Amino acid sequence: MPKKVAAKDWRNREQADWTIATFQQYLKDAHEERYGIAYTTRSYGLEGRWLKTLIAEHGAEVVRKFIDACFAEYRPTPQYPGLNFAFMFTYQRGRVLPRVLAEQARKTKAQATAAPITEEEIGWL
Repeated sequence: MPKKVAAKDWRNREQADWTIATFQQYLKDAHEERYGIAYTTRSYGLEGRWLKTLIAEHGAEVVRKFIDACFAEYRPTPQYPGLNFAFMFTYQRGRVLPRVLAEQARKTKAQATAAPITEEEIGWL
């Protein structure tokens, strides 16, 4: 039986199995790597509820891509040197999430059209 991977171990956990705790640890680590400062938020509970909502609606892969796109787009300023999920969800979601969802839909469609036809499907033709 494979060893169970801790919820916060985002580097070794399958992305489909990411939980709120996994995403919160990912946010902390990615923020520190990008901006060189500690991740801060007003409320981990609120961010957790918003993460839960997005994971339920779109899945962990889309949420990860959304977070990465928000990090890539954000330009720190002296007044706002960092970014947190509350800002992403409140101010970047309307602009960034549709792009991520469109890209995901394109990939899904491309995979569906690239899949070979099975013998069972030939029988239906």
